[in-house]
Amino acid sequence: MDKNQTTGFLILSAMLVAYMFFFQPEPTEETVTNTTEQVDGQTSSQNKQTEVTQTVVSDSVLQQQYGLFSAVMKGEEKDLVLSNKKVEVVFNSKGGRVEDVLILTHQTYDKKDLHLVNKDNYSVQEFLPTTFGNIDLNTLYYTPEQSGNKVAMVARDPNGQEILRRVYTLEDDQYVVGYELILGTAKQFVTGDNISYKWNSKMMAIEKDMKTSRQKTTVNYYTTEDKFDYLSMASTKTEEEAISTPLKWVSAKQKFFNVGFVTDKQFNAANLKETTDEASLDIVKTADISLQIPLASMSEANLRYYFGPNEYRVCEQVATGFEDNVYLGWSWTTPLSKYIFIPIFEFLEGFQLGYGLIIFIMVVLVKSVLYPLTFNSYKSMAKMRLLKPEMDELKEKYGDDQMKVQQETMALYSKVGASPLSGCIPMIAQMPFFVALYNFFPNAIQLRGQAFLWADDLSAYDSILDLPFSIPFYGDHVSLFTLLWAISMAGYTYFQNQIQVQSNPQMKYFSYISPVIFLFIFNSFAAGLTYYYFVSNCFTIIQQLASKRFVNEDKIRKVMDENKKKNANKKAGGFAARLDKAMKEQQKAQQAAKKKGKKED
Repeated sequence: MDKNQTTGFLILSAMLVAYMFFFQPEPTEETVTNTTEQVDGQTSSQNKQTEVTQTVVSDSVLQQQYGLFSAVMKGEEKDLVLSNKKVEVVFNSKGGRVEDVLILTHQTYDKKDLHLVNKDNYSVQEFLPTTFGNIDLNTLYYTPEQSGNKVAMVARDPNGQEILRRVYTLEDDQYVVGYELILGTAKQFVTGDNISYKWNSKMMAIEKDMKTSRQKTTVNYYTTEDKFDYLSMASTKTEEEAISTPLKWVSAKQKFFNVGFVTDKQFNAANLKETTDEASLDIVKTADISLQIPLASMSEANLRYYFGPNEYRVCEQVATGFEDNVYLGWSWTTPLSKYIFIPIFEFLEGFQLGYGLIIFIMVVLVKSVLYPLTFNSYKSMAKMRLLKPEMDELKEKYGDDQMKVQQETMALYSKVGASPLSGCIPMIAQMPFFVALYNFFPNAIQLRGQAFLWADDLSAYDSILDLPFSIPFYGDHVSLFTLLWAISMAGYTYFQNQIQVQSNPQMKYFSYISPVIFLFIFNSFAAGLTYYYFVSNCFTIIQQLASKRFVNEDKIRKVMDENKKKNANKKAGGFAARLDKAMKEQQKAQQAAKKKGKKED
């Protein structure tokens, strides 16, 4: 607070005290709170006399304004702690709420304590509708009671009767905190059907790369119709959505951690909002979440908080669909990660291997399984290479008549039993595996903070040189695994150009642009991913060299010649026939257009 603010605050306080003393108005809740805080700070005998007077006034006003709840509008603050092997949760008697959550199983990227929640970045309001107005349960003062893994925050009236009780239970060896609201005498004063729950979460920077963190941070939710959805992750604009469909859970999710609120019943309605301050170096995004919690089913709702990592096996135990907080990419590749890559990864973890070795073994396994596709692709390219002289003859024979060249080329393919698509299909079939792993490795929390060779964290980029400036689209560092991957891609491209037939010779040179583009795109990607792709490229080159030894081109040529003789007078069938028919129809249309043009001339 600067000098002007301090002066203004003192003048305002003096005017407020004078006004209260002479006119004794009915203060708002904020006025009562400020007066109480001022009273607590007075120590002289004169001030003590003022304290007695003000306390009497405040109690009277509170009774008139808040009725039953006036007895718990003032009190003392006290912290209570529940902990297990995974998490430490601090509760405060002022508000009776979670105030701090320390994750014991992980640290921030710079090896500091990871406070997923603290009083500065996390706040909750719970408005209970009563005849005295909407009472925010998180502004009341409670009497704390602790027993084992439970903390009860109890609000009592002057006669000792329970107004309400809030019970928190920390599950053994879990990141889950159960929450139960039990209404006592407050129940007879409730006037509405729902508690209005408002949650503000400033998601703090705990990862190395702020840009990547923002791209993976959002608000996730799951409906009672078993539909998972989320606000935009990539957007840096304010995103907001009003949801009328009841929800089962909602979470403020970062790249590797999330804070979730779950029910076994439903949240009747929700308004979700996320905002981004790109200038901030501390706050990744801010989530504002509003929910309507039905009071009628509160005892059966099994409300619970989740404060923990986005770890697939951990999250799937929390609630149906909660494992979707672990981002595994597009729906058409997610099953590969769920049912193949995650089980394989976990199986290899069981041998206590280093994660660099685990990734290497996964390369070997995946490339071995896909090798039949790679081998068929190589055989197809060998056929096309052997047919190149005949294809060149067709080009020379029919000159500029490209339609005729294509027709005769397709006829040649049909006769010898070759197809240009047979080389592409195996590569396309491998794409789902490529895409699934593209999303799996960067989001595997097991790689977070794990060092390998020069990389200090396989979940973030591996910098061997920090630049004093930033290169557009590249960044301010040099990632060695990305550099090695680009080099291996250039080597693989060179090898492919030696065995693949290119209709346009210029395409050979154009293909070398791809590694350069990827060098820029992947420079800030997770080292675990770029390391995987580097090893995968090297292994692919080895497989291609092995295929070259096992593919007998003389034998292939002999088979194609036999097919050519056998099918010399046979018309093309299947895809080749349909393609040939389409080209002939196109040729007729072109000829008709030319004739029409000549007549008009």
